[in-house]
Amino acid sequence: MDLDRKDRRILFQLEFNARQPASSIAKKVRLPKQVVGYRIKQMVARGVLKGFRTLVDLHRLGFFTYRVYIRFQNVSPENEKPLLERLSSFKNLIWLVSSSGRWDSEMLFAARNNVHFASILMELKKELGGYLKDYVISPSIINYHFKRRYLSDEVELEKIHPSYGLEPPLEKIDKKDFAILKAISQDASASLTDIGAKVGLTYNGAKKRIAALEKRGIVKSYRTWLELSKMGRHFYKALISLSNFDEKIEKSLIAFCNNEPSIAYLVECTGNWDLEIEAEVKDEQEFRELLVRFRNRFKDIVKDYEILNVYKEHKMDYFPFEKYEDLRMG
Repeated sequence: MDLDRKDRRILFQLEFNARQPASSIAKKVRLPKQVVGYRIKQMVARGVLKGFRTLVDLHRLGFFTYRVYIRFQNVSPENEKPLLERLSSFKNLIWLVSSSGRWDSEMLFAARNNVHFASILMELKKELGGYLKDYVISPSIINYHFKRRYLSDEVELEKIHPSYGLEPPLEKIDKKDFAILKAISQDASASLTDIGAKVGLTYNGAKKRIAALEKRGIVKSYRTWLELSKMGRHFYKALISLSNFDEKIEKSLIAFCNNEPSIAYLVECTGNWDLEIEAEVKDEQEFRELLVRFRNRFKDIVKDYEILNVYKEHKMDYFPFEKYEDLRMG
């Protein structure tokens, strides 16, 4: 299902601020407020917009992120769905997808440290049992999010790429902050009135709390969660090994990704590879052409790469905690 120009322009405005009101978007896209509201509702009804997610920097709360790539065995169409449903409810799970290529699935976890992650991994291996053939771990260093420039026909674009990772100063949150993050993590577009009612605050109280979470860098942005298959797009990843890496190369990488309309994410990591580039393209050929440009631009440092096609996203939750005690804050 192809979106028309008006829908794409609206989605582009929602990209990093899904909390902005329809009236604000209407001014930017030069459409009536009622038309903007109606089109957003229609994209939700059609399944194009799966939801709105709040990007939380878990590193500021004392957590690190670990990716686990899994190769299944003994999985059939009959047992795959219940298996993925069980995996979706796994503790501290941020993201779960199905993919084709060397790895059948990718899971992204939040853990306080390597020891904590080892306990999560142990439980995961128990859950998978005889379905697990192989796996590899890719600890994330820093994650960059880029605007989906393929949605826009603007010439001059603001260069925004919120990131989370590294070892930033730790921030503590109380139970009210926790409740707010829980409320907006799954619905970033929730009204302040609704948020306040859920967590026991007034409209102004909820507004001040959210503003403080943004100022402290805990809340990075408010994202759209899209069903790419209903937009004529496909999600491809490149897992890339480099022979060299420094600050100059990093700046060049960020600039390259920011200038490629289809690149949505860049992950710096450790383990079997150094980078993960994630793009939302029309087809595999477009992604391979993107990789040719990347390899030509960084031909002196690219050692190897492999490609994955992410064909289904099952879960996305940047604040995957059930209760305040899960943070173990002093």
